[in-house]
Amino acid sequence: MKSAIYIYIFVLFTSCQTETAPRKSFEGPTQSIEHKTEAQIKDKGMSNPIMLSAAGGSDIGRLFNAYYRTGQVDKMIPLLDSKTKQTFSKEDLRKMLVNLQYGYDMKLSGAQKDGSRYTINYLCQIAQTKIVKQLSVVIEDDTARVVPMNLKAGIIFK
Repeated sequence: MKSAIYIYIFVLFTSCQTETAPRKSFEGPTQSIEHKTEAQIKDKGMSNPIMLSAAGGSDIGRLFNAYYRTGQVDKMIPLLDSKTKQTFSKEDLRKMLVNLQYGYDMKLSGAQKDGSRYTINYLCQIAQTKIVKQLSVVIEDDTARVVPMNLKAGIIFK
């Protein structure tokens, strides 16, 4: 028993005397946003348009789907493109968004750029069948916005 106590005390003292070297910070090249011109920032565009940082890293299609499934239609409206919001009143948008055919599981499976638009592919589980659907997205004010295919008919995918 005494030997166990001596070993414990020995380990305690040796761990207290051990010094660790301070961590080195990353010394790679950095360029802060203040050093970039406004033209450089605008030219670069959005680095990952299918992601929304405000959504905690969720892609826009699944965020839109989550709002639909939980009945948060008012949160879906800001995620629509400006042309759609100009075409319809808020009340009309609410009515159309409630009647979407959009209540199924979906998983991001890829994206491609089509000019100024992006097409995001989703693998959707509809009635025990896996189907690939495509969502059209534009970038407005550095945020991805959904461009519905035919909102009047309740169709969001193309």
